[in-house]
Amino acid sequence: MRVPLTQLEVVGLRPRLDDALAALQELRLAEVVTIVDPGEAPPDLAELIARTDAVLGLVDQYLSAPSPGHTVLSDAELRSTLARLEPEITTLLATEEGLRGEAESLPRSIDALDALQPLVPELGQLDDRQLANLGLASMALVLDDPDLRIVPALTRQLADLLGRGHLLVTSTPAPGSPVGCLLVLRRRDLPAVDALLGTERIVEVGIPAAYAGRSLRATVEAMRERLVAVPGERERLQDRLAATVAPVAGTLQPTAVALRARAERAVAATQADVSARTFVLRLWVPTKETARIEQTLADRLGRAVAVERLDSGVQAEDQPVLLRNRPGWRPFQQLVGLLSWPARGDLDPTGLTALVLPLFFGVMVGDLVYGAILLVAGWWLKSRRPRQGIIGEVGKVMTLGGAWAVVFGLLYGEALGSLGHRLGLPALWFYRGGPTALEPLLLFALAIGLVHVVLGLLLGIWTAARGHHRRPLASKVGTLLVLAGLFGLAGVAAAEFPAQVLTPAVAALVVGVVVACVSQGALGVLLGPLDLLGALGNVLSYLRLAAVGLASTYLAEVANQLGARGPLLLGVLVATLFHALNLALAAFSPTIQALRLHYVEFFGQFYEGGGRLFAPLGGSVAPGPENLTALPVPATTSPEPVPAVQH
Repeated sequence: MRVPLTQLEVVGLRPRLDDALAALQELRLAEVVTIVDPGEAPPDLAELIARTDAVLGLVDQYLSAPSPGHTVLSDAELRSTLARLEPEITTLLATEEGLRGEAESLPRSIDALDALQPLVPELGQLDDRQLANLGLASMALVLDDPDLRIVPALTRQLADLLGRGHLLVTSTPAPGSPVGCLLVLRRRDLPAVDALLGTERIVEVGIPAAYAGRSLRATVEAMRERLVAVPGERERLQDRLAATVAPVAGTLQPTAVALRARAERAVAATQADVSARTFVLRLWVPTKETARIEQTLADRLGRAVAVERLDSGVQAEDQPVLLRNRPGWRPFQQLVGLLSWPARGDLDPTGLTALVLPLFFGVMVGDLVYGAILLVAGWWLKSRRPRQGIIGEVGKVMTLGGAWAVVFGLLYGEALGSLGHRLGLPALWFYRGGPTALEPLLLFALAIGLVHVVLGLLLGIWTAARGHHRRPLASKVGTLLVLAGLFGLAGVAAAEFPAQVLTPAVAALVVGVVVACVSQGALGVLLGPLDLLGALGNVLSYLRLAAVGLASTYLAEVANQLGARGPLLLGVLVATLFHALNLALAAFSPTIQALRLHYVEFFGQFYEGGGRLFAPLGGSVAPGPENLTALPVPATTSPEPVPAVQH
């Protein structure tokens, strides 16, 4: 539901502006309204925040939770701390990154070079000094050549350049692995070969300089020793990082929070109307919290400020929306906001969304086993990760949807599709896979659509009447009369209603068409019928409830039939894979279709959206108070400016 808001005007002495903002920031109950064009945080403060956040991001895994006893660093202390930490942490992290790269690349180089040793055992024992005495040189290359194109090209180029004055030996790589190459050549030809490698742009995984000058065998052995030593070095390096961060681990995080709070107050101060001696702040606050805010400001600032409640005419300007719903409905509040937050005068549709979306999901899934799995999975997500934001919220939605899927699974008599029906599970209503199930399923879907659209129209009529919008009111009344007339005619045609219903049904249809056309003005003859056809199409759109459900039923039937063929173990495996696929589709496709029906067919009848969420001062710095936890608090956004106050 929507929380009523009141606008306050706070007038005070200019030197106390930051104190007033600090008091409001602690309450986290007031949104500052822009009176003049908002500015930005001071550059030096923004720079400190950026540097602190950068350091925190680099060493986040080494930080411990700050205790209440930790103090906030002053700007000078923070600059000194950052000047000491930044180069040291950067150096340590760069070293750690190099060690990680070594740990990843050494096994590939070892495998490629080790494969060369059996091919040239004599050369494998000669180092660079011994080869130089013979007037020779060697080059060991590890080439990334997954499609085996580089090695033949290199062989041809070397033959053209050196003739017979070289020896090139390559290992036989496994698919996708690097190719080891050992090139022995006259020492005087080294510059020409280096130039050739650069010209051909061969992708080379070079051997580190630490292994230069060694024989092939010694290189491989040294690499293996290094590979064993790297994990210990990484562990010692991480200990050094932790020791470096430990002295300031408890103060950096509170200091970063304090800096962001200062920056928020600095920006809020630019939204006030300030003169040489006084300031004027305008605030949106929850109506029930007005007295608390007035008392807090009076206790903190005494006679240095005065608070006035503005009249309703001023309050209507750019009013944000504050929603407070039951804890179980909060995930659905996020789904409402995913489309658009309620505008001024809109209803809060969170409750209806919480009731209808899981029901639609259950109608489409309608399987006892699938629903139970989704119910357990949702309960696990909700209970194991309650504080991790979106994961816990998804768990709550999944739990409700799974529960309704279990209910409709009992009504349909489905458990893993037709398996439950074959094992004797009774359908409390009708079995969707039966030969006579199509008609009642389609009628059920149309009935849901009619009720849902009519409810949306009734809400639209109420909203339009409350806002004194005559044309939308007439249009929705006409649409409602047309749907009522068509419903009556369909009932008479199906012999479900007595013949006496025919006359009022025709009258409602005619009157509805006339009212709908008149409500559209000069083009009503064209636009009126189009709107009515759109409303009828909205009702027919709910046939997707039946279509998606039948698709899930038939896919489950395919899984069961495939599982019944062939050996038992293979059949169970195939059936499990297909049921897992169907379950994955059941978790996503019905959710999307239910949201589509709710957003388009239902919200389209009464919901305008386009509202702005209440963003209290202090909400972007720390979590909100208990009385506002129903509201996810975003970063403060600035509304449109209103005329400045002259004083």
